[in-house]
Amino acid sequence: MKPTYHCIPCHINHIYRVISVLNLGADTAFELMKELTSIIAGDFSCPPDCAYEMYKSIRRRIDIDPFAEIKKESNALMMTLLPRLKSVVLSGNTLKQAMRIALAANLIDYGISAHTYNDDIALQFANIVDDITIPEDFYTQFIASVAHSKKILYIADNAGEIVADMLLIQHLPVGKITCVVRGGPIINDATMEDAKQIGLDAVVRVITTGDYTPGINLNRSSKDFLYELSQADMIILKGQGNFETMIDADVDSFVKKGMKMFFMFKVKCLPVAEFTQKKVGDSAFIIREI
Repeated sequence: MKPTYHCIPCHINHIYRVISVLNLGADTAFELMKELTSIIAGDFSCPPDCAYEMYKSIRRRIDIDPFAEIKKESNALMMTLLPRLKSVVLSGNTLKQAMRIALAANLIDYGISAHTYNDDIALQFANIVDDITIPEDFYTQFIASVAHSKKILYIADNAGEIVADMLLIQHLPVGKITCVVRGGPIINDATMEDAKQIGLDAVVRVITTGDYTPGINLNRSSKDFLYELSQADMIILKGQGNFETMIDADVDSFVKKGMKMFFMFKVKCLPVAEFTQKKVGDSAFIIREI
């Protein structure tokens, strides 16, 4: 999905928030802000590729993950909510409820917002989950693909959110599923460290993309991930970054013909809202058939 002019101030606001908490000193912060702004002015195939380049520059200057503690806190907070989320799942069609919870958890995103998620996330879930409507066509095709697939790839998005992903995975045939996280720290996207913190690796096989992109870049992905991609009969992709990078990517030489991708995310910006013909804040359930 190509960037639009709306992406430029979004990226600038994001790097301003990040640089402001890095304690770099005024001169260093100014130089880094100029460097990152010049990157933003470049040409990219999609917004997550711009984020990849920005964070590559940040890593050259500092040897820390700016979101490390935030991710741990998000994971821990969501784990405390897990018993309550499990009870919500049991309050209706269990698979549909687990899908609603997984999508609602996509609100945990520090790439878009500076909002701090704390105990009020329980109230947010209560308000969001009940309002999420899964289109009947999406659900019908989803359960049919689950039933007919031998191998399912579940590509996760953010830390914290992966607790809800784990809950959904537990209501799917776990033996068919390989879960995918990022190859290294980028914004608050989930990595192998996050998967291990919540015990996801004890529930399902977990691999990484081998890449730092907050989405999927097929040219930078590891051979192991690309092999799993080629073997998948169904791919579930959580989050807007995965949507931006994969909804119109040229995947013909990477995936099986006839395979379906199931995107689940909250619409978080105007370009994606316009692309999907939805509104910012809407829930998105979108299918791409190859």
